[in-house]
Amino acid sequence: MKNVFKVACLFVLLFAIWSCNSSAPKTAAAPKIELNLSPKTAADSNKNDSIAIAQVTALPEFNNILKWFQKNNKDTTKHVGVVIGQEPVKGFNYYWVKIGVDDPDRFEDLEHFYVNAKDQSVHYLDIKTDSLMSLSQWRGSGKDSWK
Repeated sequence: MKNVFKVACLFVLLFAIWSCNSSAPKTAAAPKIELNLSPKTAADSNKNDSIAIAQVTALPEFNNILKWFQKNNKDTTKHVGVVIGQEPVKGFNYYWVKIGVDDPDRFEDLEHFYVNAKDQSVHYLDIKTDSLMSLSQWRGSGKDSWK
């Protein structure tokens, strides 16, 4: 009986969250640049997460994304975020690092990178073709030019 009560409470809570409408008008102001470095809490993050994120944010293309965002964003509730999509597991030796636009409702991916957990080398993940490229291949493909 306790489990049924817990499930019912969880359902009511999820429905309440889902039904909230955050469509209040937003005022225009200077864009805000923040780095949401990980969806984890500080207690859950580790040194290797920070190294993987630092490798990606050190790329010149990351600065190009920030410039593009500053120029094109007028919504003060949005900011550039960097998150760990997946950590290394057995058979997958990479951190999946995503750069995107973060707002109160969702995270919109812009670019995807894999950072090798052993040597911290960075590779570009083309999600449209599901292929991994070296940074030099990515830069030569023209896909790295930001908008």
